[in-house]
Amino acid sequence: MQRDLSVPKEHNVRKKVRGSKRKLRSLGRKIDSVLLSIPDESLPRDKSWPYHLPSPDRLVDSTNSSFKLRKRFVQMLADKLTELDTSIEGKYKTLLFLSFPLLSHSRIEVCVDSKHFEKLISNPDTTSTWSPIMDGRSIIRDFNLALPAKYQAKGYFRTSADLKTEENWILWKSR
Repeated sequence: MQRDLSVPKEHNVRKKVRGSKRKLRSLGRKIDSVLLSIPDESLPRDKSWPYHLPSPDRLVDSTNSSFKLRKRFVQMLADKLTELDTSIEGKYKTLLFLSFPLLSHSRIEVCVDSKHFEKLISNPDTTSTWSPIMDGRSIIRDFNLALPAKYQAKGYFRTSADLKTEENWILWKSR
């Protein structure tokens, strides 16, 4: 099943995407350099460490970005999640938050506290505005993501007052 990954028509980035493969590779290298900076001692406030990824908004959130490019970006983030999981060797738990339709809002977090980890998985920002996606959908299956079988996904959606629908997916490795 091919999902609609299109950016809303009223989104302000309408630039034609040139050199998308080269820019995506460059973005992958930048993300690699960010992920190598895991603090060895302890994480701030002993809960989680959010990674501020380089902003790919002109690349993946342009109204002229293709489905194929956006799918490659999601796969690249999933690959970086598995690489991060293997590099920390079970010391911490990692999460990937995918945000649709604006993929540039996606992030990776490393959790130290297991209670904080469970809170992030079972309860997004505010439960009053986010509701779980219950119809058996999975971002891993829908996008045919190449992830090991140990990874799980859980989705939430929200329709705002101006009737824009936003979808958030959380991916993590189950033990």
